[in-house]
Amino acid sequence: MKIALDAMGGDLAPRAVVEGAVLAARELGIEVVLVGDREIVARELANLKGERLPITIEHASQVVEMDDSPLESVMTKPNSSISAGFELVRRGDAQAFVSAGNSGAMMAAAILVLGTLPGVDRPAIASLIPSASGFTLLIDVGANTEVKPLNLVQFAVMGTVYTRRVRQIARPRVGILSNGEEDSKGTELTRAAAAMLRQMSADVDYVGYVEGRDINRGRVDVVVTDGFTGNVALKSLEGFSSFLLGNLRELFAGTVRGRIAYLFIGKFLSAMRNRLDPSEYGGAPLLGVSGVAVIAHGSSNPRAIRNAVRAAANEALINRVNAEIVELLSHGAAVAEKPAGKGLRAMLSRMRERLHRPHPQPHPQKEGDAPRHHKENETGRKGAAEAPPAAEPPPPAARGATGPLTAAPPAHPAANGAAPELEAHPAHHEPSPNGAAADKPKAKEPEERPGDQEDRPHSDKNNPA
Repeated sequence: MKIALDAMGGDLAPRAVVEGAVLAARELGIEVVLVGDREIVARELANLKGERLPITIEHASQVVEMDDSPLESVMTKPNSSISAGFELVRRGDAQAFVSAGNSGAMMAAAILVLGTLPGVDRPAIASLIPSASGFTLLIDVGANTEVKPLNLVQFAVMGTVYTRRVRQIARPRVGILSNGEEDSKGTELTRAAAAMLRQMSADVDYVGYVEGRDINRGRVDVVVTDGFTGNVALKSLEGFSSFLLGNLRELFAGTVRGRIAYLFIGKFLSAMRNRLDPSEYGGAPLLGVSGVAVIAHGSSNPRAIRNAVRAAANEALINRVNAEIVELLSHGAAVAEKPAGKGLRAMLSRMRERLHRPHPQPHPQKEGDAPRHHKENETGRKGAAEAPPAAEPPPPAARGATGPLTAAPPAHPAANGAAPELEAHPAHHEPSPNGAAADKPKAKEPEERPGDQEDRPHSDKNNPA
């Protein structure tokens, strides 16, 4: 199994990342591809005496900084270590990609290079949180700050599949993070998502709302929330863990009596410290993309990088999770309809289609011929002008029947550049001043006489055309 690793991503890169790759290759036997500046990475690898380990280098000339804009980094740095790492996964030269770099750029590049799974509107970052029952999966912890109810439903499905396949829990319990357990609590967002999940009881074991204190209590196996709330909760838990361990260290190291007590309970404190240490879990998988990606903490040390590579090399994550996510989402497709593609994800998806679309070969033209697209435009305009006036467009309800939503016709069609729509009466076409045919209905009226202008109704002003 081969894992691509971003050698230039993270606060301690490249030294800590390369050292983590050496630990993963030496202790776990995982083949690692370090992606980054070849000269810099080779020098770090030589200093750590890792030349004989199953580690190779993939050159990438650009680096995405932690404060770079995610979208701009993808657009302006196509040869970055993040983009190059995802390209290895897309080509099948690596089974997964790990980075401790800019998480927003990781998500943008994953959508652009790999694309999302069928039925997934937005990917999500899932993080394991220590709890009384072992671990709780918190999803999303930072990928999507604003979501819709359908996004939360998809997060619940992805978290369910990951917990079942990777953590071997047959039927994971799922809850939505809220400000109370009662169904009346929460927001319109959470209430709508809860209603959808209740209709998917065959695939998702939704148990209701959970509060922040329930994350560590182990009341559920998967906690679903938006990326803004999830990231705040995750950072709060990490901060409290550091606070607790620091105070315990001062308590037992401050006095002779404390040091004596530590001799008896030291091993229990060490176990608790390892349990609360984020570096023990390495990274969080980015679920919902057509491949395997793991996002490590920005301040990851070598041990955290090693564990992130170990998490990415999980065979269940690579071979089974994505296929089952697609299957479950197809079962619940009737519960809610996928929203129209808008925003960053839709724009990146369109960019990805254009990026991987084969370029058509230009048709040879004879000297003196007009460009092909000009001829097509002229033909289209001519055909529109010669269309028989009796052919009326179908009524708005019929036109919208084939799509998911039926939109009413705009009040002022000319404002958005669309052709005016007519009512049931036939139209008489007259050429407009710019030469195009204008669908402007004309009613037969008696011949005007001087002085009649003030008494006639202003029907032209009320005409939508």
